[in-house]
Amino acid sequence: MIYFMRSILYSIGVLVVIALATVASVDTAEAHTNIVAGNVEIVVGWLNEPPLVNERNAIYFEFTRDGRPYAVDPSGISIEVRYGNASKSIDIEPLEGKLGVYVSPILPTRTGTYSVYIKGTVAGNPVDASVLIEDVEGKGRIAFPDTEGGDDANIAPRLQAALAELQRSIDGLSARVDDLGSKVSEMEGGKSIQIDAAYNYGMLGLGLGAAGVIVGVGSMIARRRQR
Repeated sequence: MIYFMRSILYSIGVLVVIALATVASVDTAEAHTNIVAGNVEIVVGWLNEPPLVNERNAIYFEFTRDGRPYAVDPSGISIEVRYGNASKSIDIEPLEGKLGVYVSPILPTRTGTYSVYIKGTVAGNPVDASVLIEDVEGKGRIAFPDTEGGDDANIAPRLQAALAELQRSIDGLSARVDDLGSKVSEMEGGKSIQIDAAYNYGMLGLGLGAAGVIVGVGSMIARRRQR
């Protein structure tokens, strides 16, 4: 039974490590993405990075032809920015002083993953592509100090600290298992069985409680990323 409880603690430890890795992970969308259409290359991304929710920004486009900046005819292409099932057609305009660079102003109102769909013809080359751009983040990443009352965007560091403390507690419980197990084995008859059972039930309760914390953390992270 002691071995069984140690297995539970080990499994919870693995879950904690996974949860910490999830919280600490960096968004997977690339800052800028390249589209190749014949001899034309199109770089797509955000003008200002990192993109922050409710902060004015712009979708950035850079066109090069045979490795050189290239001025395009915007009327020859159609562009959409997409978020989940929502989409919006956008127009591009030249960025002053930057040949071949165009922008489309946008105010991202939700955190999460955005994509850009571009279709048409550039320098006689057909283009039909959809690319992910860097995820929009909450302001908590760069805000200092935290706003009064907390901010959902600051949840990651707080969860990291809580999970680290949980990991330390699990490590301590695991070390105590051997010590208590040896003491229980030295006791006699029914008394030994009663103590063993009480101990195991207590450890099972702790294990289930810790597992509940991990599940709750995972749900909070998932909800945050879907916003």
